[in-house]
Order: sequence, then structure tokens, then C-alpha cells
Amino acid sequence: MENQNLIRLFALIRDQRDNLLARWRQQVRQLPGAANLDVPTINDQVPELLDSLADSLKPTNELRETNAISAEHGLLRWQAGFDVTEVVAEYNILRQCLQDAAEQEGITLVGKPLHIINDIVDDAIGKAVKAFETMMTIELQHRHDEHLAFLLHDLRTPLEALSLATTLIERSLPDGEKNSAINSALSVLRGNINRLTQRVRHVLSTASGLGKSFHPEFGLLNLHAQVEKVMRDFEPLAGSTGTTVRNQIDNQFEIYSDEVLVAQIFENLLSNALKFTTRGIIEIGAREISDDQIECWVKDSGQGIPPAQIDKVFERFETGSEPEQSGMGLGLAIVKEIVELHKGEIRVESERGKGSTFWFVLPRKEFS
Repeated sequence: MENQNLIRLFALIRDQRDNLLARWRQQVRQLPGAANLDVPTINDQVPELLDSLADSLKPTNELRETNAISAEHGLLRWQAGFDVTEVVAEYNILRQCLQDAAEQEGITLVGKPLHIINDIVDDAIGKAVKAFETMMTIELQHRHDEHLAFLLHDLRTPLEALSLATTLIERSLPDGEKNSAINSALSVLRGNINRLTQRVRHVLSTASGLGKSFHPEFGLLNLHAQVEKVMRDFEPLAGSTGTTVRNQIDNQFEIYSDEVLVAQIFENLLSNALKFTTRGIIEIGAREISDDQIECWVKDSGQGIPPAQIDKVFERFETGSEPEQSGMGLGLAIVKEIVELHKGEIRVESERGKGSTFWFVLPRKEFS
């Protein structure tokens, strides 16, 4: 009986796919974020999700993975202006549409058929929400950077006023009244003003993303050039640790991505490598693995990762037990989620005392 229900449910989804989507769209349009979207935008990855579900219902098949489908759906829903509750709601609407259609056909959703539907839909919700949260995290970071940019610009005005006031004091005091104490005070004041001014200028000139809202724009990017930009920002930190960073990526390699997302990947990985590498070497490389994909790596000669932490490094808020490893624990989790948004995978190899290598895959052309 259970196998018969599986076969009948598979046939229902296959034969009534368009009707199911139409019923689903009608209800999803009631969500504020979907009110003005056209049919292709509303559909997004849901037709592929239904196909994946149908395949999983074949008695001889196992559950299909929805990672790439749902991760991209979460990204696109974020771009469309949905909030996270609407992302969850539209999947639950799909679940209800499937249940209603099954009841109309006299199919009893119990046991394995119900288990498969719930597993697929719940997994899709989790992946979509995770991708959605990743984009929110990046957006919040850019808003923070924008706020910092405004503060730095505002600092320049009082610093210029202090510099002018100091100059006026220096010029207005007769030489005979400038004793050693006054000269020393003016020298300290002038030195600190110059130092603060230089630091503000440095941050504003090197942090190219400051003050820009995040609106991802996917296109073909030169991977070597993107990594060079990131490396330039980390030159002072690399110099302070005596570590050499090498960009060994072929300057002809192109990837299909967004500049901010690519920078986020390499900034987090390079920052992590520099944190645990002193007087060593960090190598950034890439190689073609197919017509559609490039495998990249960031390899360091640093401390390495303890075996007990290897399986946890990509979890949110996971940090090392040592004081120097403290932090928010979001960097590597965000890297993993961005790579998954590109339908890629990431892994790490590490040996204590010999360093770590992070491997990840990025697309060479537009993905769907």
C-alpha cells in the first residue's frame, strides 16, 4: 500500500506540476514581498524543487539533496525584498498544496510518503533561511561600514579645526613667550593631530567598500585581480607578522560572481590564515576542474587546526579554545554559505604545526 501511495504521489506531482504551481503562486501572492512579482520570479527554484521531490518519491530512489536549489532560492528571495518569515511561509504553502492535492486524489499521506515530503520541504526551508541569513549578515556588515565611513568623514572636520587652531597658537605666541613646556605641548598636540589625520585618510583610502550599500551584481570577474585587491588591504597585517602572501592564480581565470561576495570569501580566509601564521607563507591558488567550475585554495604554513575542531570550523560562533583564537566565529561560516550560494563546496585539510588548506569551488559561468 505504501509503495502504491509513493507511485501515485510521484505521478500526481509529475502530471499536475503546473496546476500545483498555479495554486501555490495564488497563495504566495498574498505575501507582501510577492505581491508585485511576475510569474518567473515567483516560481524561481520551486519547479526544480518539485522535480527533486518527485524523483525522491520513486520507490527505488533515495532522498534528493536540495542544497543548491534552496540556497539560491534564499539568495533570490532576499534580493526580491522578502523577509525571512515569508521565505518559511512559501515553503509551508507548498507543503499544504501537496497535501490538498493528494487528498483530492484519495492518496493517504502517512508513513514514507509523508516522511519524504516533510524531509524535503523542511530541508529546503533550512537551506533557504541559511542563505537568506548570510545575505543579511553581509548587508549588516556593509551598513556598519557605511556608518563607520560617515564617522571618519565627520572626524576630518574637527581634526582640521584642531590643526588650524594649533597653527594659530604657534604663530601668535612671540618667540620669547615659548618656553620648553609650551613648545613640548604644541609638539605633542601637532604630532597627535597628524597621526590621527593620517589614520583616517588611510582607512578611507584603503577600505574601498566603505559607504556603499550592498546590492549584489553577478557577472564575469577576473579572479587574479579580485585576489590582488584583497591582498593589498592585508599588506600591513602580513608585514607585521613577517608572513609572505602569494597570489598564484592564473591571470586569465574568470569566475561568475559578485565582487563583494568574492572579497568576503578571500578576506575571511586570508584574515584567518594571517591570524595563525607568523613568519610563514600563505599561498592563494586556483585550477580548472571542469568547463563550469574552478577550484580555489588558501594554504598557510601556520599552527594548523586541532583534530577535535576540524569538523566544527564552518559552524557559526565556533571559535578555538585558545585566547588568541577568540572572536565571533562567523567568518568561516559565512565563507561556507557564500560558496554554497554559488553551488560550490568547501573543505579543509590541516595538520597541527604544519598549516591548513581551505579548498572551495566557484563557477566559471552563469549557474542556474
